[in-house]
Amino acid sequence: MRFPVWMQAFLVLVLAVALGLVVTSVVDNWSDWLVLGVIVVTTVAVAFAVYNRRYPTKKRTFTRDSSSKW
Repeated sequence: MRFPVWMQAFLVLVLAVALGLVVTSVVDNWSDWLVLGVIVVTTVAVAFAVYNRRYPTKKRTFTRDSSSKW
């Protein structure tokens, strides 16, 4: 069962607001913000690294003749 797009967007928004409130209530000084920033950047970098594109963005050409170097 799949949620509609508007429900997914609403849940992400509620989660982001809740996490934002929790973070701002816990963070005391600049070092806490620095650690949080490193965690967020690392999470985004890992998510980008493991993202597997199922379909290529442009069509690739393959040559299968004897003069091809590949």
